[in-house]
Amino acid sequence: MLAALRNLATVGGSLARVPGFLEAVSRRYGPVASWRMPRGRFWFVDDPPLIDALLTANGSDVVKSRGTRRMARLLGQGLLTSEEPLHLRQRRLVQPAFHRERVAGYATTMIAVARQAADGLADGQAIDAGALMNRIALRIAAATLFSAEVDDAADAIGRALTDVLAAFPASIAAYGELLDHLPWHPATRRFAAARAALDAVVYRLIEERRRDRADRGDLLSILLGARDEDGTPMPDEQVRDEALTLLLAGHETTANALAWAWDFLGRHPEAEAALHRELDAVLGERDPFAADVPSLRVARDVVAETLRLRPPAWILGRRIARGFRLGPWELAPGTVVLISPLVTHRNPRCWREPDAFRPERWSNGETAALPRGAYFPFGGGSRICIGEGFAWTEAVLVLALLARRFRLRPLDTAPPPPEPLVTLRPGRGVRMRVETRRAVTRV
Repeated sequence: MLAALRNLATVGGSLARVPGFLEAVSRRYGPVASWRMPRGRFWFVDDPPLIDALLTANGSDVVKSRGTRRMARLLGQGLLTSEEPLHLRQRRLVQPAFHRERVAGYATTMIAVARQAADGLADGQAIDAGALMNRIALRIAAATLFSAEVDDAADAIGRALTDVLAAFPASIAAYGELLDHLPWHPATRRFAAARAALDAVVYRLIEERRRDRADRGDLLSILLGARDEDGTPMPDEQVRDEALTLLLAGHETTANALAWAWDFLGRHPEAEAALHRELDAVLGERDPFAADVPSLRVARDVVAETLRLRPPAWILGRRIARGFRLGPWELAPGTVVLISPLVTHRNPRCWREPDAFRPERWSNGETAALPRGAYFPFGGGSRICIGEGFAWTEAVLVLALLARRFRLRPLDTAPPPPEPLVTLRPGRGVRMRVETRRAVTRV
């Protein structure tokens, strides 16, 4: 165990080893384990009530961990990385962009983007489902949150994001802060280039909208129209932090979840058949409307089960800022507590057939008695993902529209391995063959 811990403290250990290590800790030592490392004491919690207590703790008692603080190199002081009281003020400012009525309005754009992608597919075509989902989700995020088309920059954004995620393990290693002062180091240079590429896109959007001055009812309009108590507008740097956070978080996580969903469906014909029966019954020969979302229960179950087995936000860390009681334990300031949806979502103490892809568990009553903290793909408490409703709507509509028209068949015998970076990405391309189910019908 000590050897594994030493590995995890270095880049050589890499994030790839973390899920297996944490799962082994939970299965061998129980739902709560603690160990000491050079940077201080760490705890891993795989107990739902304690997880819920941690997620709902006061923001002055429990703060973000070092990993999230390191992400501020890219995201600045956006919603994901900021602490109280700044986080609360920013969340209140951004929240109107994610009200239920507004998300329902965004659905029209989600459907249009997915339909355009579907129109570009052909029977027998070989595709990378991961790349396709990334492009769809990026266009949706840009169009709904910023009223912008980013097709011309989509490839650049994708490459930059991949470079940022690849550099993240080095950033959180024991010597990660040192790299910030070594501009010639390859990891530092790659990160700087990726950040510059992303900044170029976001600042261009901000500049264009500053000139336009029109209120388009999107997130960027809300940010640009915000005023401090003295009437001062939000600085471009702060607008940039929030815009980039939501642009990246709003497409990376949903794209990964959808990529995994297609691979699961392609390898589980019973689940795929249940989805197709629902789509044929609810939609028939047409694409979905926003009003169909509540009726697409199987589609939602597929997404829920995918988020259980392959949660994009696969690990969360919290640092104890001042004395905090977690169950029977008193945690000292500076203690780091880790929780992992990827581990807890497959905990046999909570789940029947924990490793099996069974979407029906979400509708047959099996999950009705789950304790809070057993399923938390979007986090919890005051820092629960602000775009949760947006993500559910997008995932269900995109999945339904494409699955009504097509089956996607895996081209590789084995599923792609999970690659745990900042998000849980497929470790290689999700290669699939397109099979047509329904002809295109315009309604």
